[in-house]
Amino acid sequence: MRYAAFSQRARALFIDSIWWTLIVLFVPLGPSTEDILANPVAFGSSVVLWLFVGQCIPILVTGMLWASWGTSPGKRAVRIRIVDAVTGERMTAKQALLRTFGYLLTFATCGAGFLWILFNQRSQALHDRIAHTVVELEPPQVPFGRD
Repeated sequence: MRYAAFSQRARALFIDSIWWTLIVLFVPLGPSTEDILANPVAFGSSVVLWLFVGQCIPILVTGMLWASWGTSPGKRAVRIRIVDAVTGERMTAKQALLRTFGYLLTFATCGAGFLWILFNQRSQALHDRIAHTVVELEPPQVPFGRD
């Protein structure tokens, strides 16, 4: 198994962050500015709610993509995928759920869970360890007509 390097995973996360930002910017996930200004007492709780929803929704959507595709758009673009750490087969729905929970923990620690990649032989982050997954390079595709 050829594990994805930290730099490849960082590129994939950057690409995923682009579409996460689009979700947060263009989908109304919390109170409008007018609502906040009309009720300044609720400003603090509104900001906390918006930050929570604005961070959790993209991560939950990513978890659903992991369950259905076995990867995310960013990982697809970089040609890496998430697989079971033992069998090398596609991760199960349970692993995708555990990985999503672990991803929330990774981000809750200001991304410190990603640093595990640098010190782990199989380049596993915190969320990979929780779900028993690894991120590997996709096998090269053979051009049509060649064997």
